[in-house]
Amino acid sequence: MVAGKKRLTLDVDASLQQRLKVVAALRGVSMREYCETAIERELARDEEGRIPKLPFGPEAVERLIALQARPPDGGMFEGDSTDFIREAREER
Repeated sequence: MVAGKKRLTLDVDASLQQRLKVVAALRGVSMREYCETAIERELARDEEGRIPKLPFGPEAVERLIALQARPPDGGMFEGDSTDFIREAREER
C-alpha cells in the first residue's frame, strides 16, 4: 500500500458491485478510481454546506477531551495505568 493511504473495505450488494464494475469500465477507470472520485465529489458537496453544522465546534471537543483525561475526583492518578487495569481484572 502506498504511504499516506488507508484501506477502506465496503460490503455492497452484488447488483451494486456489478453496476459499479460496468460504469467504471465504460469510463475507462478502475472501480477504485471511480469510487475515490465519487467519494471526493460527495465530500466536497457536503463540506460546502449540504450537511447541517454540528451543534458544537472544536473548542467543545477539546473541553470534552480534557474532561475525559481528568480522574473522577479531580485528583491525579498515581502509578502506571496498566497496573490499575491488571488489578481490576484480578478483582473480577
